[in-house]
Amino acid sequence: MKKDRLRVLLISHTCQSRTEGQPKAQCLGSMPEIDLHVLAPERWRHYGAWRAAQMPENAAFAFRAGKVRCPWAGPAQSYLHWYPELRTTLEEFQPHIIDLWEEPWGLVSAQVCRLRNRFFPNTKILSETEQNIDKRLPLPFELIRRYTLQNADFAVGRNAASIEVLRAKGYQGPAQVVPNAVDAELFHPMDREECRRAIGVRGFVAGYVGRLVPEKGLMEMVEALFLSHMKVSLLFVGTGEYQGLLERRARELGVMARVRFLPGQPLEALPQIMNALDVLVLPSRTTPRWKEQFGRVIIEAHACSTPVIGSDSGAIPEVIGEAGIVFRERDVRALAEAMERLRVSPGEGRRLGALGRHRVEERFTWKRVAERMRAIYLAMCPSTPEGPGSAPAPGAAVQRITSVAPVGREVR
Repeated sequence: MKKDRLRVLLISHTCQSRTEGQPKAQCLGSMPEIDLHVLAPERWRHYGAWRAAQMPENAAFAFRAGKVRCPWAGPAQSYLHWYPELRTTLEEFQPHIIDLWEEPWGLVSAQVCRLRNRFFPNTKILSETEQNIDKRLPLPFELIRRYTLQNADFAVGRNAASIEVLRAKGYQGPAQVVPNAVDAELFHPMDREECRRAIGVRGFVAGYVGRLVPEKGLMEMVEALFLSHMKVSLLFVGTGEYQGLLERRARELGVMARVRFLPGQPLEALPQIMNALDVLVLPSRTTPRWKEQFGRVIIEAHACSTPVIGSDSGAIPEVIGEAGIVFRERDVRALAEAMERLRVSPGEGRRLGALGRHRVEERFTWKRVAERMRAIYLAMCPSTPEGPGSAPAPGAAVQRITSVAPVGREVR
């Protein structure tokens, strides 16, 4: 433990993965002001399959795969998970800041707030969220969210609407939008013709990468293909029960010969696919319970200088910015016209792709996102490690715990 650095405990199931969350931790841990420890679940249910935590390689941060209770609870999903050894972890590390990269209605968020209030009153809590729909959650989750937001010292939203939802739910503290990120060294422009030959595509190819589920608006892609030029084809990369319905509709419309499906691919294979596409399409549909919270495939395509067409669902326009085409969700004709616009004007596609790559380098690399989080951490604890905003020095745990006043700080 380095006493002259800001001690941050990042609690995140996303950091189980070397590719999904650990790159952000690596950038944060490499910063000279930050002593970063990461706590991730030993086991986690990820899109229906159990996975174990991956130990980081050459890490600039300390990593602990902790035991969790209730990692999966049926209809409650993962939102009842908590760490039985968390108090011990906090006493050992004595963080200035606990960064909860978990939704505020998760039981682990309430656990952190409760422990902080009882035993670590000088530690700051940062709560992160992606939720961009203002909806009332079933019990006990609405109560947990209220409790977390009453106790958080700072909030980070993945999109602008998520901050609005926090405000609607009563959060009154400081907040900022910090987006998702992409590995801009893995995802980069490649020889497009070589990539197209490698995966066997020709003509103008519009592609989708992700889960094959109804809310992603994939039926609109098939129906837009029916309205498109014969040289346009679709490539779906992903898995899901919706594939059968998409195939059936393509046959009904007589366009199945121009539709191809590939199974889900490892992250390392996606840059080649993104570079083989003429355009990536994300035609998501808003539902009463979900709208697109970010759309990571957008920045993966942009990092490869591939233009993007996206619907106006949720955060998609916010992420695309000026580097793509946005159409009204569920508008099949508008989607077909957007694809035709790029087919007949390859120069426009190259221009949008170049803008996308620039946008990624400016806003969406892991380094850029980590820099924004670093600025937030330093703003939360400007006087660490010795000033009034700091946590007690390591070794002071017993004295601090025995001298703390009765719980009364939980709603501040």
